[in-house]
Amino acid sequence: MKKEKLSTKKEIFVCNFKREDGENCFDRGAKEITDNLKSWAKEHYKNDIKVIRSGCLGKCSQGVAVLSYPEKHFLLEVTTQDIPEIKKGLKEALE
Repeated sequence: MKKEKLSTKKEIFVCNFKREDGENCFDRGAKEITDNLKSWAKEHYKNDIKVIRSGCLGKCSQGVAVLSYPEKHFLLEVTTQDIPEIKKGLKEALE
């Protein structure tokens, strides 16, 4: 086993779980949200923010779930309309 320290200041996990029967984040737009945040972070904050497409975060009944570290905050019921507000919050947290 090898340990490696994360080099970014923030990690953002976006649930992209897809379940055949029942509620899931993928069918509610998680892929679009993840792709948008990933490309934005790579372009503007490559060394500070890492956006990770995750499996189930246990909150699928509450819409697309986004988990922010190191704060350990959940954003729930996230839609594509929330992307500008998420970006603004991440940018402000780094300043």
